[in-house]
Amino acid sequence: MIEFDLLGLGGRILSGLLLIPFVGWGIYTLRLRFRYHEDIHLGVEAITLGAVAIFYAIEIYLLREYMGYRHVFYIFAVLGLVVSGAALYGPMGSSLLSQLVVDTIAPGERSKTREPRFAPAEALERENDYEGALREYMVIARIFPQEPAVHVRIADAYMMLSRPEEAVRWFERALRCIASPEKSLQITNRLCEIYGRQLGRPDEVARLLSAYLDRYPEAEYAVSVRERLRRLETSV
Repeated sequence: MIEFDLLGLGGRILSGLLLIPFVGWGIYTLRLRFRYHEDIHLGVEAITLGAVAIFYAIEIYLLREYMGYRHVFYIFAVLGLVVSGAALYGPMGSSLLSQLVVDTIAPGERSKTREPRFAPAEALERENDYEGALREYMVIARIFPQEPAVHVRIADAYMMLSRPEEAVRWFERALRCIASPEKSLQITNRLCEIYGRQLGRPDEVARLLSAYLDRYPEAEYAVSVRERLRRLETSV
């Protein structure tokens, strides 16, 4: 009897522990997708959904093993798992399925579109509809996830909407996709302006300048950037 109780307790503990990564990773991926509008790599989505399937198999087995004799509780527990899984991972499943369908029906179709088309978003900007323009740019960003020009336009739209916290995230994304020292410095300067004057975060300014020097130590502008960083560190 004691051994049986210990096994039952161990099963319930394991069941509870498995819920932690299930819920935590689901909330994290939803936050990436809907809060920061960041795409998740296709491979990561596939691995995640595979892990969720394994989680369901283990969790349902444990529930059946230790709650099977209480049929009502068992049914509601399984329904809770299904509903929570749909809420946490449904968007990821839809995204993965849509990409697989597109690649199956029209393989290489996405590669035919070489350059982003900004005209619809620009038309909305001329009408001062920056929310609408932002939605258009977000669609383009999903098609061109490594195109810094798209990220910069999204950041600019956020700035026009007086949302600098979101803007800096997209300027930073653009910075990671730029290989030119000159263009990188332009974005770095814009970020420093926002962090320093609007957000009051001089530590982020120092981080950006240091990162620029680490990436382009021999660039034409490295001397002035180094001097600027020195003055900033002295003033702090």
